[in-house]
Amino acid sequence: MNLGIIGYGNIGELISQNIINHDFYNLNKLYIANRTLSKINHLKDTDPHISVTDDNTEVARNCEKIIISVKTPDLINVLEQIKPHLNKDTQIIHTCAGIDLKFEDNGLSCVIPTISSTYDKNNPKKGVSIIMHDENVSAENKDFVEDLFSKFSHIKVVDNTLDLEIATIAASCMPAFIALSLDLFANKLEERCNLSKEETFKILAETLNSTTYILNEDIYSPDELINKVATKNGITQKGLDVLDEDLPAIYKRLICNLL
Repeated sequence: MNLGIIGYGNIGELISQNIINHDFYNLNKLYIANRTLSKINHLKDTDPHISVTDDNTEVARNCEKIIISVKTPDLINVLEQIKPHLNKDTQIIHTCAGIDLKFEDNGLSCVIPTISSTYDKNNPKKGVSIIMHDENVSAENKDFVEDLFSKFSHIKVVDNTLDLEIATIAASCMPAFIALSLDLFANKLEERCNLSKEETFKILAETLNSTTYILNEDIYSPDELINKVATKNGITQKGLDVLDEDLPAIYKRLICNLL
């Protein structure tokens, strides 16, 4: 089986590298297409399984499975471009949220990976890939998508566009929101002490990492963890009071702007 990836932006590169690092997922050949060939030319020299091109139709002619990872406004154009060159059984997967379309009888699968899902042997599954199949996708094709992305991430399958958008905010957008939050907090801490921003950011990032572990492993629930840390009239409780007052409105406005 040959798999093709059209588009080598942040997500296309992430998927390509995860497949390569996962020993190609038993593929005969991995075709990677990108408008700027110089960005991917180096890949063809790393392994004989890889073929690179700037011609999307070459991918369409040679691959049974195709992942399209382009900007959302470009998706329809790419589909129309490759359509005449597809086999009737070719499976199409795309990574574009916020678009609802139908394509041929085989259907479309949408997968929204997160930038945090970078495969490594010591920690193969990181982040959550959100998956939605339309009604024409066969059980076999659903299994292929879900199995592929479960190799390097946890997966969550949803069955409607609204849930896809909400889950995308939670999984795919959240790394940027967390990074910004930590960066802003580190800036404010630096203003009030002799520690550098790099030092305060490191403290925050390490604390986030350990806290995520506690919550992810169900060592404590969120309420239990809060009760372990906060004491009546203590500084943690004072901080929680501020966040309880301000954050609900911020999150409501954030979600309204994203949907």
